[in-house]
Amino acid sequence: MNDTQTIDLLRSLRLPAMADVYEASLRLGPSQAYTSSELLARLTEAEWNARNHRKTDRLLKQAHLRIPASLDEIEFSPERNLDRGVFTTLAALDWIPRGSTMLITGPTGAGKSFLACALGHEACLNGIKTRYMPATKLFPFLRMARGDGSYFDEMQRLAKTSLLIIDDFGLSPLSSEDSLTLLELLDDRYRKSGTIIAGQVPVSEWHHLIGEPTLADAIMDRLAHTPYIFELKGGSRRKKHHPD
Repeated sequence: MNDTQTIDLLRSLRLPAMADVYEASLRLGPSQAYTSSELLARLTEAEWNARNHRKTDRLLKQAHLRIPASLDEIEFSPERNLDRGVFTTLAALDWIPRGSTMLITGPTGAGKSFLACALGHEACLNGIKTRYMPATKLFPFLRMARGDGSYFDEMQRLAKTSLLIIDDFGLSPLSSEDSLTLLELLDDRYRKSGTIIAGQVPVSEWHHLIGEPTLADAIMDRLAHTPYIFELKGGSRRKKHHPD
């Protein structure tokens, strides 16, 4: 088999990164040529990187993050009530496989969604399956699933999602059906998968938003004891970055 056939075979096997490296190696002069072990190492590394990039792109696409945010864009300051040290520890993402929950609250424009999406982006970069859904879409979607018989399947898909981000929580009170759904979601994820819930209303007021007292007690028992509660303060980040 000649070099051209080798390159064509690599591409037919869906190993384009290896094909590119091998093709490039043929253009090197004698003094630059790789040894067989160096060539194998470069071929392997190229393919691993390519597959990792494809996986990251796929995870980001599936996550449906609303904001293209990253951790290095987060602003830490006393006025925001956002501690860099605590957040840096959480950015290691160890809390996700432990099945912990993070709550983020603050006024409109304080950066709740940005913070949640930045963590979601970092999770995708680390190969963690993530899904972002505003509460205003999540609960109607699952109500519809109850009606058409796909509820169990949809809940199973969400349970298998390592990081679930529920944004805009508390814009309106939950119905009894939605409260039951939230309780089931939290139970499915307990000590297995990470959850971020972000909303404008302070956590201390969530009980009455959930409505039915028994369900509210059960849900808040699962939420209020998390050590990961961020109550953002300060003016709108949108105004700061877009002064017009």
